[in-house]
Amino acid sequence: MASSLAVIPWNAESNKAVAKIDENSHPEGGRWALLLKAIWSPTPGRTMDQVYTTLGKAVEAQANRAAYALGLGPQVVAQKIKVYFGNREETIQQLELLATAVPPKLEKRCLKLMKYALLTESANVQHQAFKNIVHLVTSFPGLRLVFLHTKFLNASPSLDTVCQLWNHSSGSPDEDWEFWKILAATCLTEPDISTIVEGSPVSNLSNCQQEGLSVVEQLMIQHDCLDSQYSSALVLRYLGAILGFPAFWQDIGKIRCYVVNKLCSKLVKVFKDLGVDILALGPIEESELPFDYEGVDLLAINILTGVLCWFNKLNQNDWAKQPWYGSFKEVLQLLRSPRAGELLPHSSAHAISSFEGKLPTILEDAELELVVDGQ
Repeated sequence: MASSLAVIPWNAESNKAVAKIDENSHPEGGRWALLLKAIWSPTPGRTMDQVYTTLGKAVEAQANRAAYALGLGPQVVAQKIKVYFGNREETIQQLELLATAVPPKLEKRCLKLMKYALLTESANVQHQAFKNIVHLVTSFPGLRLVFLHTKFLNASPSLDTVCQLWNHSSGSPDEDWEFWKILAATCLTEPDISTIVEGSPVSNLSNCQQEGLSVVEQLMIQHDCLDSQYSSALVLRYLGAILGFPAFWQDIGKIRCYVVNKLCSKLVKVFKDLGVDILALGPIEESELPFDYEGVDLLAINILTGVLCWFNKLNQNDWAKQPWYGSFKEVLQLLRSPRAGELLPHSSAHAISSFEGKLPTILEDAELELVVDGQ
């Protein structure tokens, strides 16, 4: 049957010659190694499609590195936005100022990041932009409105409108790209969660002493009512950001202790939904769906960091008397499990290293299932 695909016949001697060029010119490999990876195989042949794909990925990777070196690309722009907001108390001050006026430089950087999400960019650059949009919007309450007022959006676009700006005519490159595209679009357009967060002054986000339900409690209730995996992921992101503010952990009042207990209980449920408690390594199912593990990891890290601060303030004899003690121990136990190290590496490492002197790991014999690709 005729084919439009050219085939490179296998010739051991000629491929040895190419390999020799590679060894002489680039001892560590280089671009020749990438070409050989596509064509040097003991099978009868390789199509030109494979060569073009391999070289295309190599060129894109080099272009991304060059852009980063020149101060371009979504990662660099996002980092500049983070630097603008500073750390700790400075972040709160900058967010309060943002509610009154948007600095032109910040507006320009948000516009630039939105440009990287457009369909005119490569799928890889878009993917980076999506993830950075999610991280920035949930880390800095109020920044969402700045993104919405860029010239690419009309202040209150629908989810479909935003996705249309980002979609490729050929369809989604892969499931992970599609997941982060929808999550980023949801992050910009979801009304209920943003109303809870943006409807309160920044200084009140970490307040658990006010009358009625705090923002953290409202978000937890919202999480219980959601059916969308994307909206649920956003709630966990916002919770992680709020718990990252030092003000949340400044006092160990009764109401705050009960809120932390609820947070730990929710985190335990999230962990179990992810299968953290399953004694297995590797993919449990043949095709695990994309998920925002980074958001859960961030939330867990901030809970661990805050509770560690409380441990240092409290007398050791009072630890077990705290309302959150039991649920926190369960969080710690799950984060020390083998699967947590795979799914939530940062918080798992924190749980293992930072609390060993306070709540030592309890070892017990158990059978661990090791899942290997192709098995």
